[in-house]
Amino acid sequence: MEDLEMAKKCLQSLEKSTYKTVVIYNQGVLSNEQVNKFLSNFDIEFILIGDKANTGTVVGRQSCFEYIWKHKPETEFISELHLDMIFTHNWENPLVDYLDAFDEPIVSCGIVDKNGIMNFINKKAAPVPNEIAAMDDYLAGLRQELVVHGFTNPCIHKSNILKETGGYNASFLTGKQAFEDDSMLLGYYYYYGTKANWKPKVSYNSVVYHTVAGQRWGMSASDTINYEGLVKQYGATGLKHLAKLHKSQWLIDFFTQRYNSML
Repeated sequence: MEDLEMAKKCLQSLEKSTYKTVVIYNQGVLSNEQVNKFLSNFDIEFILIGDKANTGTVVGRQSCFEYIWKHKPETEFISELHLDMIFTHNWENPLVDYLDAFDEPIVSCGIVDKNGIMNFINKKAAPVPNEIAAMDDYLAGLRQELVVHGFTNPCIHKSNILKETGGYNASFLTGKQAFEDDSMLLGYYYYYGTKANWKPKVSYNSVVYHTVAGQRWGMSASDTINYEGLVKQYGATGLKHLAKLHKSQWLIDFFTQRYNSML
């Protein structure tokens, strides 16, 4: 019930978006019929795929990408969203404008978490309002003309470049989740070439609320499966490059230590 209430707030906020087509891969406890009934309450075009089977993050996200590439090939931009997010009006416009103006494959949105923490810029905002009606003005008030090194969700991809790099490779990342974003970032890094020294960017021209927006602070046994797949796909050099791509000191240390252990 709590998850449905969170999803309701998220989808209500997306009704204020410029682009309102959402592809959902159903991996939950509700049937597709139940999900469709719930989604009918919102002024958004929904495309529901999947059949309740918990196939994991990699397969779920990649299936959405491949549906778009096959059935909506005219799509220029693809965003990745979580249901514990709340969006402000036309949140995607500044990000799309940025991708139109610069030779970048992806850009992330500025985020504020439930504690008012704004990652990547070491700032604590005013307390997050309890009323959903107040969130739009609150988030709009946090926008600023600032682009910094970093990566987080929500993000927006250029669809053609994401397709060129492959997205998430489930042949290597066979676990339910973990390290899929690292694999994607390396795909972009190698697409642009090491000479360009490309790094992911976060734009605070748009700010979204993300309930839990922290970095990865540990690695469970299930995460190890995808870590091993990441190394199999990109090798030790991939770990070295990830230490440069990330801004979080924890992740820099994580990948550096594992690269050094392979020397």
